[in-house]
Amino acid sequence: MKKTTFKAESQADLVAKIHAAISGGLNPTLGILFCSVDLGITATAQALGEFAFPFFACSSCGEIFTDGEQSRALENSAVVALLELPADAFQVKLIQGAGLDSRALGAAIGSWGKAVFKNPAFMVVISGITRDGEEAVHGLLGEFPEQVPLFGGLAGDDAKFKETFAFTNGLATSDGAVACVFDADRIAVEGLATSGWVGLGAPKTVTSSEGNVVYSIDGEPALDIYKKYLDIRDVDLPGIGMEYPLQVMRDDGTHVLRAVVGVDFERHALVFAGAVPQNAQVRFSSSPGFETVDHARRDFETFAKAGGQAPDLLVFFSCIARHAALGPMVEDEIRAAQRIWNAPGLGFFTYGEIGKNLVGRCDFYNETCALVLLRVK
Repeated sequence: MKKTTFKAESQADLVAKIHAAISGGLNPTLGILFCSVDLGITATAQALGEFAFPFFACSSCGEIFTDGEQSRALENSAVVALLELPADAFQVKLIQGAGLDSRALGAAIGSWGKAVFKNPAFMVVISGITRDGEEAVHGLLGEFPEQVPLFGGLAGDDAKFKETFAFTNGLATSDGAVACVFDADRIAVEGLATSGWVGLGAPKTVTSSEGNVVYSIDGEPALDIYKKYLDIRDVDLPGIGMEYPLQVMRDDGTHVLRAVVGVDFERHALVFAGAVPQNAQVRFSSSPGFETVDHARRDFETFAKAGGQAPDLLVFFSCIARHAALGPMVEDEIRAAQRIWNAPGLGFFTYGEIGKNLVGRCDFYNETCALVLLRVK
């Protein structure tokens, strides 16, 4: 795959570098772009309208860039990959979410994708602060008799928790999604989701919840028990809730993490990035620091040893809480992936991640790094 990756500091810088790549002989058919809301998302989407090839893009909570010489976690910038893929091996679509709940939004993406290719694989970015990522994943996967490759994340807004965007050439949505569907017979879309967060204290029971809104835990208002357990104030939320998510136990013995993305102070309820079922067993959790990076590196190595050819591009969907909790160490896990696969990469820090764990289950996560390996077969 012929390609180029770069970072940009402004909308003008972004457009100029795209033109420079094309003038230099690249004939891109697909652009991947993640950027800060500070660049002006609506204007950036409009600026992309002059290019003949589609962009898969969203707003971020920080950007990720690695090219073999540097592996960086950036802020208030844009990261871009321009790829020469067979133009008939993928399609990009923006889906407005008006009138669609999260499961229906996911189903709309899945329905579109299976009409495009017999053997589809997906990358998806979803906008909307209150969107339920787990419901969107279930809606998409529910369109298929067997699990299909699916990776992506919830768009960010530099931890402002006000408005997030998914966008493409000339179009942007603050309550919808942009999806890229690949012909999996021609483009390999593989990857791994890894976390390393550890549970704290004894399990508790969710006694009242609806979708991704939790009203009570162990019979107490969810907001009250969260504040008491973490010794925090109203002003600390929802930001600190990204660093101390709920560990939600699955029936199969696995677990997923759910981060707070909103607060209903009137009802003392917490809004999470994904569903938290009523009667679920949960624990608070946190990052053990450098051990989290070691956990990710070991998982990457295990996945790499399982086989497969070298990828052409790495795409990172990594939780904003990993950046907040790990600080500069978050660059160590980016660097670890680059060294293992010796490929350039880009990505962004998200409000939620979509990917497959080591046992092959696709799910929606928080506090996780969902790594995607793209390769032309």
